[in-house]
This record gives sequence, structure tokens and C-alpha cells, in this order.
Amino acid sequence: MSQSPSARGRVLPRLKPVENVTLRDQVTQSVRGALMNGHFQPGEAVTVKAICSMVGASVMPAREAMNRLIAEGALELRANRSVRVPVLARAEFDELTSLRCHLEGMAAAQAVAHVQPAHIQRLRQLEAAMHRAGRTGDADGYLNGNFQFHFLLYELGASRFVLSVIETMWVRVGPLIRSCFNPTGFAASSRLHAAIIQALENKDEASLRNAIVADISEAALSIREVQEQRAAEGTPRPKPAEAARRGRTAAAHGRKRA
Repeated sequence: MSQSPSARGRVLPRLKPVENVTLRDQVTQSVRGALMNGHFQPGEAVTVKAICSMVGASVMPAREAMNRLIAEGALELRANRSVRVPVLARAEFDELTSLRCHLEGMAAAQAVAHVQPAHIQRLRQLEAAMHRAGRTGDADGYLNGNFQFHFLLYELGASRFVLSVIETMWVRVGPLIRSCFNPTGFAASSRLHAAIIQALENKDEASLRNAIVADISEAALSIREVQEQRAAEGTPRPKPAEAARRGRTAAAHGRKRA
């Protein structure tokens, strides 16, 4: 069969690629993002019903997402078949902190070769927003901004594989950052974020790596101090109901990429 005149030699238009993302993938990413931002507490129970409520999904994709997150180690299946957010032992947390310093420092340093003025401007906007959130005690606003700040850098400098490893580490440490955050952390983090921006603007890889390592190390020190204080005083973590409320907020906005 011969082609019609209009079909012969025709150059097809370039269309926007279709994203092959299933509903299960969307639910998984929403819950993963909530974990990275600390919208769940360490040890908090997570149910299929709660995930359905948070993301507005039906039972099947919510259950599939939960099973996937269990397989990834983001959630923990207990002997009684209940599912919870993992609780990191001190040795595991220290090891995770060391890994974060190495990989995130490397990814940030590699971002120097790809940074543009628009990226610097966006980082300054995020830092200003975090500063405002810190002054008003808005932990949600601060930590969401902190997530966007760091991953803007890492997405510039890291390969897809390294970025996936960094995300996996944030899934494990996110609940701890939120549950142990205190006002002192706002000031220290703001100072170090300013140093990160300055080093990036100067294209100083060594200073940028050092600032990232200092930021991670300061946060880890704060977490250890809060945990030790709570253990000495017998102070419980924030109530799971409060964490679930924040989880619904996180799932609503999903992961924001800068």
C-alpha cells in the first residue's frame, strides 16, 4: 500500500515524553518523601489504611507501596505482622552519618562544575524561606526547605545511582531529624547553609565539601544530645497522631524538586 502524499517525508513533531509512572510508584514516592522529610516518627506504626488516608489512594496501590518500602528497608515488618518506621541503634546512626558525610560531600563538590546563577538564586530563596520558618518555629516549613536545598545540590552533582543511595539514607535519618529537632539547630543550620552557598558561588569544592560535612555533623550531634537528654529524663517522643497529621501534609505536596 502506497503512502499518502502528506505522509511521505513528513517530519513528526517532538512531543513531551510520557512518564511511565504507575499509581503504586506515585504512592511509594509520596510515602518515601514523607519519611525523608521526617513526617513519621521513629518506631511509629504505619498501616495501609493510614497510607490510603494520606495520599487518597485505594487499598491495592497503598499495600503494594508498603510492601515495596518494606523490601527497601524504609519500613520494618515486625514479628506480629505490624509495620513500623525503623528505630536506628546508636551504632547504625553513627555509621549512617559517616556515609552521609562522604557521599553528600562528594555530590555537593561535584555540583560546582554544573552550577548556574539561577541555582545560586534558588538556594538563596530557599535559605531565606528557611530563616523565616526558623524564626516563627515552623518546623514543617524549615525541614521541607532544607530537603529542597540539599537535593538541589545533589541533583546537580550526583549520578542517578548515587542520588538514589543518598535518598535511601535520608529515608532512614529523616524521622530522627524531625523528632529531635530543636531551636538551636535552626541557627547552626542557617549559618552552615550560608557557607554552602558562598563556597558554591566561589566554585570552591573543598570548602563546599567541608560545609556539607559540618552541616551533617552538627545535625547528628544535636540528635544525639536530644536523645541522651530524653533518655535521662524519660521524655517520650512526640505522639504518633501528631506525626500522622504532618504525614498527610507531606503526602499532599509530595516531593518538590528545585
